[in-house]
This record gives sequence, C-alpha cells and structure tokens, in this order.
Amino acid sequence: MAGGVLVLLSAIALAQTAPRELPRVVLINDGVEATSRPFVDRFLKGMGEHGQLDGKTFRLQVLYANRDTARSATLIGDAVVSNPDVLMVSGVRNARRAKELTSRVPVVVWTSGDLVDAGVVASFARPGGNITGVADLIDEAAAKRLELLKEFLPKLLRVALLNNPDSPQTKKIESRVRAAANALKVSVYPLYATDSLSIARAIESMKKSPPDALLIGGDPLFVVDAQAVIDRAAALGVPVVHFFPGAAEMGAFFSYHSDLHGNMERTAYYVDRILKGVKPSDLPVEQPTRYEFVINQRAAARFGITTIPSSIRLRADRVIE
Repeated sequence: MAGGVLVLLSAIALAQTAPRELPRVVLINDGVEATSRPFVDRFLKGMGEHGQLDGKTFRLQVLYANRDTARSATLIGDAVVSNPDVLMVSGVRNARRAKELTSRVPVVVWTSGDLVDAGVVASFARPGGNITGVADLIDEAAAKRLELLKEFLPKLLRVALLNNPDSPQTKKIESRVRAAANALKVSVYPLYATDSLSIARAIESMKKSPPDALLIGGDPLFVVDAQAVIDRAAALGVPVVHFFPGAAEMGAFFSYHSDLHGNMERTAYYVDRILKGVKPSDLPVEQPTRYEFVINQRAAARFGITTIPSSIRLRADRVIE
C-alpha cells in the first residue's frame, strides 16, 4: 500500500515539474523572410506588451510563402491539419481559404480587405464563427491615393490602375477609384496581373502611351513584387503610387495605406485574448484608425516633380529626401 502511495506521489510530482507544452501560434506570411521580418517583430512586440513571450508563454511558427500565392494556400492547409492554438493569415483570399478549411481552429486576420463584404465574417461587431482580426478599408485608401496624387499634380489627366482580377476586392477598388476620378476630372484605365509574368506584360503595355502615373490597387501580389513594379514603371518614366509601407523606400513616388506595422502589433491583442480563452466570435473586427503616408522626394524629382506643396508635406509621416 505504502509503495503504491509513493508511486502515485512520484507521478504527481513528475507531472508538476514536467514542462507543459506551450500554445502554438502559426503565422502564414505571403512574402519572404528578409522583407517580412519587421512585421513579425512588431507582432512579437505587441505580444510582449500583453505579457506573452515567444518560447516562454507561447511558441510562434512563421511560414513564408516566398511570393507564391499557391504556396500560401498549401501552407494554410498544412497549418490547419497541425491544429495550432491560433492561425494568423493576411488578405481576403487567405482568410477565405482558412474559412473553407476549418471552423474549429481560431483564425486571426492581421490585415485584409472588407471581411464582411467578402463573406468571411457576419459583421464587424459580431464576426461569428472562428475568424476575427483587422480589416482595412482598402478601396477607400485607393481612392485617397488618387486624391493625393491630384494634389501633387494639379495637371494630372491620365492614370493607370493595376489590380489583380482574381482579388475579391478588385471590383470595389475600381468602383471607388472611378468615382474619385470622375470628381477630379481624371481618366483612369485598368491594367491587370495575376503573377510576376503578367505584371511585366501589364507594365510593358504602358510603353506606347505612358500614363501620368501608375496607381497600385491593393492585392498582396503587388507587395511581394513591389520592387519589380516600381523599377519597370520607372524605366518607362511613370511614377508609382503604392499602398505598401516600404514601397516609397523602394523608389515609389509615395505610399499611402493603413499602418500595416501597427495593424500587426494590434493583432497581438486578438491572439493574446484567444490564448486566454476568449472566442474569436466575441472579438469584434477592427477597422483602421491610422494611415501611413510616406513621400519619396528623390523619386519625385526624377519624374520632374521638384516641389512638394507644404500642405502635403505637413501631412506626411515621413519624407525621404
């Protein structure tokens, strides 16, 4: 009897001292590690502010799709099978993929188009199901980029708008941009691309009659290929107006979009709450409250734009001189 008690006490002591498996968070990133690491760092910073430390209170696994949208879909599928405590994705396409594959694994979307309009969540206030996160007003931001461009270039007449026809947000972006263009008396014509090769073809098509500027819609495809887009357009003498923060540093005329780095840091709130037992359905989807506006003055000068109006400069978060 005494021996049995000793065995039981030993088992209890072993269970108490054995390391408990940490909850696992899987982050699917469409890009490559070199350029995506700052986003991961901002997420970890946000988690730290909630007392969550990678390797101590949770374990983060980052999977990079290396600019391959098909690979993103595969990685999401593999992640769902592995049953993480939280799955993090970005973009409407990836959010839809996650929704198709699981109703059980909690999913946090760290940036995306309108998740309600895309049918991913029931509403912003009450998302329902297993998905929540941060949704960008990407169509409104695209229209705002055109308005800012017109302020820079009062004589602006003709703009090309590059979108991915397969993106769920494309029609909405085009509608908003056309409405803004009509009000500004600017002509906008569409260009489409679904991969790196078709991006090159789309930009090459501008060669015969270059527009005054190339406006980038909002699909992640144009983030992973941002440098190629900017360089190819610049070779034709066409300035690029992008949504991706970091595009201005790559040589775009300017970038304007919701603060994606801030979004990633804010996403930590959702992950922390879920790890502490809150259901995604009880966490309202947030919409952006802060936008980041970065001007590349050197790039502007290359296209003959030598003066930045003070009214615009004062609104910029950064000016690259």
